[in-house]
Parts: sequence; C-alpha cells; structure tokens
Amino acid sequence: MFASVRTYRFSPVYIQEINEKLQDMFIPILEQMEGFISYNWITTPDGQGVGVCVFKDEEGLRESIHLAAEFRRNNFAHIGMTTPDIIIGQVGAHGEVEPQTIPPETLKSDDHPLASH
Repeated sequence: MFASVRTYRFSPVYIQEINEKLQDMFIPILEQMEGFISYNWITTPDGQGVGVCVFKDEEGLRESIHLAAEFRRNNFAHIGMTTPDIIIGQVGAHGEVEPQTIPPETLKSDDHPLASH
C-alpha cells in the first residue's frame, strides 16, 4: 500500500465548505478509482487541513494527487487554500478494525445500548 499526506492552510471560516465539498464531491471521485483504499480529511480550528489518502499501488496514489490538485484549483481557489506540502511513501504499518453488525433479533432488550430501563 502507498499513502500520501497533504497539508494545507486556509481561513478557518471555510472549514465547513471544505469538509462538505470533499465529502460530497472529491471522495466519490476517489472511490471510483482502481486501488483506492481510504481517504481521511482532518482539520484544526486555526485553518490547517491534512488529507491522508491510501491506495493499493503507487500509480493510483500519484493519480489521486493530480486529481486533488485539480480539485483544489477548481473548488477552493476563492478561499486561498495553499498549495500543499506532500509526503508520499509506502505504508510500513497498518491497523484497521472491521465493523461488526449484530442482528437486532439476537439482542435482548436489556442488552441493547439504546434500550430504556
């Protein structure tokens, strides 16, 4: 696996707009790409953002970086988002928890976290 970490700066007044556009417009593009594994966007209250993108191979990752640059130019030029500092590398360690679903019919009412007592 290969990952990139892209660090940006912008005015904090745009955090919600950035979050929404990334969630609604950029992530769906990444999800259609071959080898895509994950994307996370982290913001700080003072206007820093970090995008962490993981792909199965370096080729897909590098393509995603070009798409991110184009997306930034097309969607965030009006907010003055900086050109990012970028780190690219092979993932050396990884951890992940698989979500588990418990069928509702197997829960007794007192076992259910939302059950009223």
